[in-house]
Amino acid sequence: MYELFNINKFDTYKEDNRREVKKATGGLPSSLWESYSAMANTSGGVIILGVKEKNDGNWITTGLKSVDKDKLLDEFWNQAHNLQKISINLLIESDVETYEVENDIVMD
Repeated sequence: MYELFNINKFDTYKEDNRREVKKATGGLPSSLWESYSAMANTSGGVIILGVKEKNDGNWITTGLKSVDKDKLLDEFWNQAHNLQKISINLLIESDVETYEVENDIVMD
């Protein structure tokens, strides 16, 4: 099976049609749901929070901290179950993982 994201390969990834990064500083970006819908209507994919793409295409963490995790998860699950936001929630809690990269967290 095609591996969408492995934290040990973080430095090798670039955004493509199956991987998208979002800063998520200050909360969930509204563009998350556009990406979610696009991936749900194609071959699937992974959205990685706490990361941005640099001009050269490489990724860098954006400074999300462990204290941000619960707030982001609550916001995500509340919106994921809101039929005015998306028509169907395709995820379960075990689909979401959190990793530590140096002093920042990354969520997928």
